[in-house]
Amino acid sequence: MKLLVILSIEEYADEVRKILARQKVSMYSETEIHGCRCDTEGKETDLSNWFANTDTMVYSHLFFAFQDEPSGEKILSQVDHYNRMHGKDLPNPLHAYLLNVEKSV
Repeated sequence: MKLLVILSIEEYADEVRKILARQKVSMYSETEIHGCRCDTEGKETDLSNWFANTDTMVYSHLFFAFQDEPSGEKILSQVDHYNRMHGKDLPNPLHAYLLNVEKSV
């Protein structure tokens, strides 16, 4: 079992919902979150485009679902395709992760 996590800014939440619907994800959870990028002097980050502006709260969405590996890989592929198709027009790309579930009860 895998945990699929997708993060998007508010403006792209409907696109994530469409990806999940196209991949026939019948159950998922979603919640609104506020992201904040607070740069500190002298420290560089490899997540430079996570949120475009510094010291600004960004309205975002967190989606998550439990999937088998093949299904999760297809969804990650769709997210990657969406990001590549929108390229320069997408200042805050979608972020997606497929994580192992070690244990459950």
